[in-house]
Amino acid sequence: MAKNSLVLAVVLTPLILVAGAFSFILLLGGSSASAAACGATTPAGNIDVNAVGTYTAIAGYSGVQLENAASIMNAAQARSLTKQAQIIAVMTAMGESSLTAIDHGDVAGPDSRGLFQQRDNGAWGTFADRMDPTISATNFLNALTKVPNWETLDPSIAAHQVQGNADPFHYTPYYAKAQAVVEGLINPNPLAVSPDTLVATGGCGNGSITLPLTRPFDLSSGFGPRVQPVAGASSWHPADDLQTRTSGSSSEASGYSCGAPIFAIQGGTVTVSQGYTLSIKGVAGYTVSYLHMYPPDMEVHVGDNVTQGQEIGHTGRNGPATGCHLDIRINTVGSTDPAVSALPESQTLGSGEKGFVDPEKFFAVFGVDLCNTTCISR
Repeated sequence: MAKNSLVLAVVLTPLILVAGAFSFILLLGGSSASAAACGATTPAGNIDVNAVGTYTAIAGYSGVQLENAASIMNAAQARSLTKQAQIIAVMTAMGESSLTAIDHGDVAGPDSRGLFQQRDNGAWGTFADRMDPTISATNFLNALTKVPNWETLDPSIAAHQVQGNADPFHYTPYYAKAQAVVEGLINPNPLAVSPDTLVATGGCGNGSITLPLTRPFDLSSGFGPRVQPVAGASSWHPADDLQTRTSGSSSEASGYSCGAPIFAIQGGTVTVSQGYTLSIKGVAGYTVSYLHMYPPDMEVHVGDNVTQGQEIGHTGRNGPATGCHLDIRINTVGSTDPAVSALPESQTLGSGEKGFVDPEKFFAVFGVDLCNTTCISR
């Protein structure tokens, strides 16, 4: 859990003092300022904690786990925070305790306790406070909203700023699950929540889109004209090539990972799953394609309904490719989303292919920086 939360507090304090009174106010009231800039400021209403324990499992969580998630969400609602705060807090508790108020720690933090594995260092209250879902969640949220730009940071990085986990991206695999739980508990009938309802037209990285690879990954070839890297590859690239550094086996060509999991950035229906191309058409009409997988590594097929964040395959070097990577491309033909439709299309920029848009600009529509500070653009 918060293994270096005291260090974070020491670091933040001089920064606040240097910034002056105005920045001090913004930091301590950061959630409302950020929310006002981002939209989607209305928090979900109170969730009936006693009722959700009887719900059908959501994303593998049920019973007391859902009750604890509801308590976390209600703590965010009590502070008038956004849904993004609810998702980040639920995600963090998933990564720390599997949404269970455990009364033991681990080797790294033997005095850690509760949903957020908060330490006995004076920063997180008494043992009873740390074991109480509402109090521990409130303390986590109080710390989270003091992190500059917490609402627009990569969610795992935002959580890491509070928790001080050894791996800044430890929480990334839980983000889509946290989103599903939050959406499921907001809806009075969680069984009625469709994956398609998770698709939104904008926001602040508030769950409307998911990264296709686990960070850190690099941008090896961007959108637009380029020198043809290998025979058969395009000289006008209607996509971004992403190479992960975190999992899979070494690629003999590039030194980057092969076999890393690929996640659907949004929900939809699979329209192509052959050769080295997997395409998913979303409810907003546009199509996201994921290239260079080998057919045996494609985990979904034509006609399958895919949820946001679902693992759909693994990176490969099938087709014209210099090494293992993910080629991700977005074609806006058929789009009913005005913000996406307004993006400059490939044919207006000199490409012979129609309807493709810059993936980085596409992710920016949803408030997400695809190639952030951990990403090397080569």
